[in-house]
Amino acid sequence: MQRVVVVVVIALFCTTILACNPKITPDEAKVLVTLDEIQRGVESNIDYNRFVELLKTTKAEIVILKKNDHTNPCFMGAIDKCFASYEIAKKAWKKKLEAKDEIRKADMDLTLSFSLSFAALNIEKANNCYK
Repeated sequence: MQRVVVVVVIALFCTTILACNPKITPDEAKVLVTLDEIQRGVESNIDYNRFVELLKTTKAEIVILKKNDHTNPCFMGAIDKCFASYEIAKKAWKKKLEAKDEIRKADMDLTLSFSLSFAALNIEKANNCYK
């Protein structure tokens, strides 16, 4: 009798643990794929216009994701920070293209580099929300 109770308790415990481990939704995975595409594109020197197009796509996907009532707060926080970093990078990139002096271009390069690095860290954080 005691063995049955122990087995039932262990089974309930395992079921509870597995139920608390959320799985990534298709909409979340879609956002991650787009963010990864932006990151890979930046690393392979995409042009500014393609970067802006990918940001628009990502923003639309995030809006759809936010309409879902059951989003993972860890994931959404990381995605929001990542997208904000890409928005800063977009502004810095545009200012770099418009800059007339080398000092301003160097400043925008630094801002761009920092923003893209922070975005990459937040993509990693978003991926870790489901581990």
